[in-house]
Amino acid sequence: MSRELGAQLGDPEWLARLRGEAARLADELDWPNSYQSRPWKYYDARGIDLARYPAEQDEAIAVEAPDGVTVTTLGFAEGATAERLAGALGTAVAPGIDRFTALHYALLREAVIVDVPANAEPASPVRIRRTVGGQQFAAPHTVIVTGPNSRVTVVEEYSSDGADILAVPAAEVIPGPGSEVRYYVVHRWGPATRSFGYQRMLGAERDAAFQNLQLVLSGRVVKGQMESSLIGRGTGSELLGLAYGRGEEYVDFYTLQDHIGPDTRSDLLYKAALRDSARSVYYGLTRVGLGAKNADANQENRNLLLSKTARADSDPVLEILTSNVIRASHGATAGPVDEEQLFYLQTRGIPRPAAEAMLVWAFLEEVVSRVPDAALREELLGLLEAKVRGA
Repeated sequence: MSRELGAQLGDPEWLARLRGEAARLADELDWPNSYQSRPWKYYDARGIDLARYPAEQDEAIAVEAPDGVTVTTLGFAEGATAERLAGALGTAVAPGIDRFTALHYALLREAVIVDVPANAEPASPVRIRRTVGGQQFAAPHTVIVTGPNSRVTVVEEYSSDGADILAVPAAEVIPGPGSEVRYYVVHRWGPATRSFGYQRMLGAERDAAFQNLQLVLSGRVVKGQMESSLIGRGTGSELLGLAYGRGEEYVDFYTLQDHIGPDTRSDLLYKAALRDSARSVYYGLTRVGLGAKNADANQENRNLLLSKTARADSDPVLEILTSNVIRASHGATAGPVDEEQLFYLQTRGIPRPAAEAMLVWAFLEEVVSRVPDAALREELLGLLEAKVRGA
């Protein structure tokens, strides 16, 4: 199927090689399972029947870009334009991570490339809206490449209909020296969609900065692998995640803050608020390598359980290979709304349901408050409020 797809799309030589290698890996690799892969401890993918999901893509992509930023929705037969992708595609998210990424590249149809020139600082965000419909295997791919000393915000929204969809999104972020990328992802998948996403920021250049938000509002299963590779001196990343789950929704994130170069910094805050029988899983690894002197790393995962049947599992992990660090900390909590805080609000004349709603909102709002753009922050809070009010 992969070879026929490549012939149909007119793959250039570099993509044909990548697609062929991915197809070979997809045949050789098994589905990740909870016994052999730590990031998959709570979700065993071996029951997935790939034959149920045709690769005939039904995906609508809408893109808005400010002046000065080149955004290409790329079918791979577009000649010279496609050659820009050859040096980036598969660089940050490799096809051999597991069978999901191998299938992603083997069945890839197109990618959205955000190309930001040096010293650019667009006033408005780049917006990418992807809508997937019908039972299928979907492989959305996004590449963000920036020139030196640029600043860009990219907002990407995924949505799907009620069909049984297997989605494997991949995002590769490659910032230039002294540049800053803010990449915010909104998950509004349909009730039968299972999404297994992969994202990596490859911080090879000095003083590059990355802020990422994963806002999960719906989906049967939303599982993501989010990595920041901090290689260049002074690179930094801030990973943010927020999920509001209800029904039997399942949200599962594996994060890696990989400090490789000196003077690197990372911060992470992932939160979930869960009703009904919803479940969240978080496994995060902060790794400080031998060459990562003066690393500053923090990792927090907080979970609010709003029913007796909601469940959260949290495993923050530190792996420190050098003693010369500024900070390396982690923490995790899971529990109901604080009774003392509820009591305090009730003594001020606030009814218990309203008091609980205030505390839940304050818990959720903390993550979105880190978005520096006030208008965008209000937009994201509006989406979150609509989900909370619909519970």
